[in-house]
Amino acid sequence: MHRTERTMIARVKPTRRPSRAVPAALGALIAVVGFATLMIRLEVTREGYRLPALHDEIARLQDENRALRLTAAQLSSHDRLRALAPQHHLAPPGRGQVVMLP
Repeated sequence: MHRTERTMIARVKPTRRPSRAVPAALGALIAVVGFATLMIRLEVTREGYRLPALHDEIARLQDENRALRLTAAQLSSHDRLRALAPQHHLAPPGRGQVVMLP
């Protein structure tokens, strides 16, 4: 080999060591993204379990609402109020007691 060939084959040594900051930052970023993904999946799973319970509560509250509306309608029926009126000394208004406003 010639002398010029030998110098071309020889490796050139870097003047400074490669930085360890970039791989460390990438490793930390991967860890943070992995942890965030895990936390999001955990929250989605938690909400998935909560959803059927909320549907059951909605159905129960709707049934209770229907029952309360029925009770309110029964308590305010005209026949019931007419039957209760004499017990509370109530009578239809007399002449002149009703004033009509324009």
